[in-house]
Amino acid sequence: MRCFWEFLRQGLRDESGQSLVLGTVCIFTLLAFAGLAIDVGQLRYQKRQMQAAADAAALAGALELSTCGGTPDCAAMTAAAQSAVAENGLTVATPLTQCTGAPSATGLTLWVNNGPCRLGSTSADPNYGNTQYVEAVLSSPVNTFFASVAGFKSMTVTVRAVATGAPADYCLVVSANNTSSSAPTGMTLNSSGGIIDATNCSVYDDSGGPNALESNPGATVDSTKFMVHGAWSPDNGGTFSSTPSTGAPPLPDPLAYLTANNDAPTPGSCTSQSSTPGNGATLTPATFCSGFNLNSGVAVSMSPGTYIIEGGVNIGSGATLSGSGVTLYFTGSGQLQANSNSTVSLSAPTSGSLAGILIWQASSDSNAMIIDSGASSKFDGAIYAPGAQLTLNAAGNTAACTLVDVGSVMLDASANFTINMSSSDCSAYANSQAFSSGSAALVE
Repeated sequence: MRCFWEFLRQGLRDESGQSLVLGTVCIFTLLAFAGLAIDVGQLRYQKRQMQAAADAAALAGALELSTCGGTPDCAAMTAAAQSAVAENGLTVATPLTQCTGAPSATGLTLWVNNGPCRLGSTSADPNYGNTQYVEAVLSSPVNTFFASVAGFKSMTVTVRAVATGAPADYCLVVSANNTSSSAPTGMTLNSSGGIIDATNCSVYDDSGGPNALESNPGATVDSTKFMVHGAWSPDNGGTFSSTPSTGAPPLPDPLAYLTANNDAPTPGSCTSQSSTPGNGATLTPATFCSGFNLNSGVAVSMSPGTYIIEGGVNIGSGATLSGSGVTLYFTGSGQLQANSNSTVSLSAPTSGSLAGILIWQASSDSNAMIIDSGASSKFDGAIYAPGAQLTLNAAGNTAACTLVDVGSVMLDASANFTINMSSSDCSAYANSQAFSSGSAALVE
């Protein structure tokens, strides 16, 4: 017995061969971690791909809200979502419109729900059941490499996106969506007899503040619908053909696609054309580094094309500025000011990436756009100044088709500004995203 214990003690003291054992253990541990990293990386890559496809599907579905005419999960909506997934390189069978149900064990499953319902309650999803929102859920099994050794041959990846759409009939949009208590007023309608005539379309004040809309006696707004994201205070009067409805959900900016698509024109070398063109002059598309000024009484025309303006455009009293197929892009340091008794007669291009865009003021440009022009003026196309105020002083507009999307609106003096976006009158801009459809934005 004594010999046995002596042999055991000697064996425990002998360390030869332990390095090999430890090294083998370390190698297998490192391989396990490497395998885990590869599998996790694969899962994350697949999830990113699927999330991009789900985002696209939700946006595509939301763009069809107006087409569906109030019918939840209509065929146009589900087909658009399915096509968006395919355009992102993924193949999916017929989309499901279910609030519950297990995904396919072998392929990609797409759910399109209007309103959102997969999370099961309003506590889990603030937009639960709201038909103004479209939910897209993608789920798919993803094969593993090293984890399959441990019996995990595949793992299910599920992603979700929710989008809301802006119908195409909003012709006046105040796009400053600020929900803070100090948010500026979106629309101020002063007591001076001003009129906004949007009889054939709708108005959306997307400012989220407590004074999003301020109205006073003498102001008139005619529209088919008047929605306000924030509150209407103070309400001191005014005439409305459609009573403003407060507390509306946020509205996606209908013209946000311009920035998303990087459609902003790139400035070139400064033009040699005069910044004070004389009577009868014709301007050609160029970069006007100091803008240009029309003195009182002169008439100046603009050739078709894009005008990049790094300063401002000032149209003096009695002056006339006219042009067809033009876009005026203000880069961030100027604005349009059409003074009293001036006449503006401009129309936007009907083709190209800027189809339908008449005036575009960069979002970084907060200089107020002031229209004080005569009653015969025409602003045919979209006026986009998301970071600026549009001031209407004795302003007139008789264009057949106008869309206004600005940061805020001040209706003053004796303005009588007509805004019209009926499909027949805007048929010239059928190739413009601004007029041919609404917009959509991701909210979840």
